[in-house]
Amino acid sequence: MENKSKRILAIHDFSGFGHTSLMVCIPIMYRMGIRVCALPSAYLSANTDYPEPIWIDMSSYLEKINEHWHKIGLSFDAISSGFLASPTQVEQIGSVIESWKEKVKVVLIDPVMGDYGKLYSCYDDKMIGAMRELISLADVITPNYSEAAWLARGKIRNIGEENELLDWCRKISEYGPEHIVITSVPGSASDSLQVMYYETKLDKLTTYPFVKKDGIYPGAGDCFSALMLAGLVNDYSFDSSIKATIKIITRAMEEPVMEGTNWREGLPLEKIIQWDLRSIFSETDA
Repeated sequence: MENKSKRILAIHDFSGFGHTSLMVCIPIMYRMGIRVCALPSAYLSANTDYPEPIWIDMSSYLEKINEHWHKIGLSFDAISSGFLASPTQVEQIGSVIESWKEKVKVVLIDPVMGDYGKLYSCYDDKMIGAMRELISLADVITPNYSEAAWLARGKIRNIGEENELLDWCRKISEYGPEHIVITSVPGSASDSLQVMYYETKLDKLTTYPFVKKDGIYPGAGDCFSALMLAGLVNDYSFDSSIKATIKIITRAMEEPVMEGTNWREGLPLEKIIQWDLRSIFSETDA
């Protein structure tokens, strides 16, 4: 029996320093037994939690890189898309995804735009419209609470109400995605957060509550998307993939801060990739 390797196309920015984007996606995927073909949307000297990072937009190279991959006969089991440089680049990435979509198992788009109710400084409202177009190509999207509100034209509140979130998901699903996983939804208690998973075909919203950890963790959303997609590519269910991902990330947040590190670096990736991640997924699948 052929032991075929699994491979994803990962479309994210590459931050030279900090545990975000491709710096997170690549090691997590390999730890989960999945090979990565990386398409950097931009190069940043450090993630955007550091002041004034050097920024190189890769837009002018994307088409030629993608053409070369087709020419050499690559194939992918899944596509993952995250931080993109501009609305114009979003359109380019849409063309890249369309060129592979028919032959992949799943397309996951993380519509990265901002957090805590604010767009990232490099974006304006045009990015919201561009992301609404892009998610039409997705099977799965993983917006945070703020991003889900923008996609649905909803109001950001201190507490995420289930009925309102269900309405948002129904509106977002009209753009195309069959599975909507909303992260960092604020709960009724000050130390509570929720992940909410909406399955379009069943019109069903499932809530996964967890305890909020103190601190700020750049790249936690990137870790979430990478881990969950790795679970799906390895044939775990959405329920198991979400539960395992929450377990891994909350455990990482509980790790003591190592001497000489800075919160801006993000989660302790060097520890995460030493854990038996597959066992954690299998435990939640039992």
